[in-house]
Amino acid sequence: MDKLTSAAKRAIVHSLKVKKGERLLLGTDRQKMKAEETKSFEEVVAGLPVEFALSEKRLKGISRITHVPPGAAILDIGAAQGEFVAACVKLGYRAVGLEPWEQARTTAAQLSEYLSIPLDIREGSAESLPFEDAVFDVVHSTSVLEHVVNLEASISEAFRVLKPGGVFYFNSASSLCPQQSEIKGFPLFGWYPDRLKIRIMEWAKQNRPALIGYTEHPAIHWFTPWKARRILREHGFTNVYDRWDISRACETERYRAFAFRTITLGRFTKFLADVMRQGCNYAAIK
Repeated sequence: MDKLTSAAKRAIVHSLKVKKGERLLLGTDRQKMKAEETKSFEEVVAGLPVEFALSEKRLKGISRITHVPPGAAILDIGAAQGEFVAACVKLGYRAVGLEPWEQARTTAAQLSEYLSIPLDIREGSAESLPFEDAVFDVVHSTSVLEHVVNLEASISEAFRVLKPGGVFYFNSASSLCPQQSEIKGFPLFGWYPDRLKIRIMEWAKQNRPALIGYTEHPAIHWFTPWKARRILREHGFTNVYDRWDISRACETERYRAFAFRTITLGRFTKFLADVMRQGCNYAAIK
């Protein structure tokens, strides 16, 4: 057992080492201290190569765990300036984004003109999606669920608009890793009790908004694997895959593939990896 544990730890450390300028597949790629929706057009354009590469990897990972048909209908909740929607359109998918902040939608219109592709970014919130039942193959949301007012309603709505067999992919804040990008100045914040996190976030919003990137909706929902699986299954989702399952399914490089196989040996190795890796990702099948 000690040998297995040591090997698992070495494999986990290897999987978490990322070369300069790179990010781990399907990682928390949009968790920045500056609120995503406040980025300028110039910042959006500068980040397009990275965003497009990450989006393509993410979609590849999703397609390895469930069938994503050619020309699939994709919804991006919290689309910000539309980078993910743009990546989907370029890959041949039918994509629509939902974004409540007007300035971000205005920037998305600029991006549409800049790229010479149509970007359908609509006003709306995760708690009340303005779409009919069972119309999307993929519902995608990164760095959004931790900020919503009503988490239960948001997950219920994602389930409602998915087709049977469709997948809900989301990236959010983790309570297992002590590192996080939601607030500055609070060491080991990820390990604070949820009630204390919420109190601190409300205090920062009123008194020190710079600590939370001036967002109007600081992170108030934090996930553990058991919480994520419970709430997803309560809302009707069947199979639930975490970031390690998805990464193992699509990794081809020898050493990284070995690292992911080791991590997915069981709950203990996944737990160690989650403690060391910021944020969390899940893909749930309807």
